[in-house]
Amino acid sequence: MKTSPVVLVSAVCGDIGAAAVRALRPAAARIVGCDMRDGCPVRPILDSFYRAPSASAPSDYMDFLRTVIAREDIDAFLPISEPEIEALSGRRSEIESLGIKLLLNNELIIDNFIDKLKMIRFLDGLGIRVPKTMPLGLYDGTFGFPIIVKPRKGYGSKRLWLVEDEVDLAYVRKRDEGLLIAQECIGSGDEEYTTGVFSDGSRVSSITFRRRLGFGGLSAEAEYSERPFLDALSERVATATNLRGSINIQSRRMGDDLFIPFEINPRLSSTLSLRKHFGFDDAVWWLEALRGKGHRYERKFRAGKMVRFVSDYYFDMEDAATDDR
Repeated sequence: MKTSPVVLVSAVCGDIGAAAVRALRPAAARIVGCDMRDGCPVRPILDSFYRAPSASAPSDYMDFLRTVIAREDIDAFLPISEPEIEALSGRRSEIESLGIKLLLNNELIIDNFIDKLKMIRFLDGLGIRVPKTMPLGLYDGTFGFPIIVKPRKGYGSKRLWLVEDEVDLAYVRKRDEGLLIAQECIGSGDEEYTTGVFSDGSRVSSITFRRRLGFGGLSAEAEYSERPFLDALSERVATATNLRGSINIQSRRMGDDLFIPFEINPRLSSTLSLRKHFGFDDAVWWLEALRGKGHRYERKFRAGKMVRFVSDYYFDMEDAATDDR
């Protein structure tokens, strides 16, 4: 890999992909972006952009990657979306044979954390307290109401329901194709926390924010929060999974020093740019770890808050004034 690598980042039209581009920009010689759609908010700071096929069409997707990797002389590839991550997990040797590094967690992490039901069972097997969870088709009222119903796979609060009674339950059952799960509703949305966890293989670092969700399931407000319990939990999960990269743990506070994890993302998360602002630069650390470098987390602030706003991005504009000439 070159002194400053050429990096391919996928899903750059989305919030996580765009944040990854901004985070990696100072560390990369060139950044190439791709996405299935146009309207990329970081297009001005990309060196190249490509329309990508869906990862659900593996042959087309792999052919696309081979073409871009060769044309742009790519050194490292950061896949962002979970469909891509899942598709690439079983084909990593095929991609790495092209001479690039993959910013992709190991198969144990992807296999167990991309599936929310398997994630709960994995943590339970480690003796970590988790919310009661089961396939929706098997739910018999054991948890009472309310419950959370969501897909086993997916992110961004898509197809997520707060089910408060039997009428709600009947409604979501009609929409279940065998892929929904029922989960005990724990704690309060006012006490929800997101913890970024990174390991280079020898040192584990973590950072936690108390958050409030907003548009599209993104963190609309976040406040830096020192939580030794979650630092210890992060270390435990990282060690058990042999983490060499970045994951994100979502939890709710249940007591003075008790936090129950209900979801783990096997990837970078939407708080990536927020973490970088506080000195937790896990996208860059991950890239450097692939080049044999360790990381050091030096906290920039002891307190702080973030509020996220939705903004507009305009592209392919044509000046109407030219029509009058």
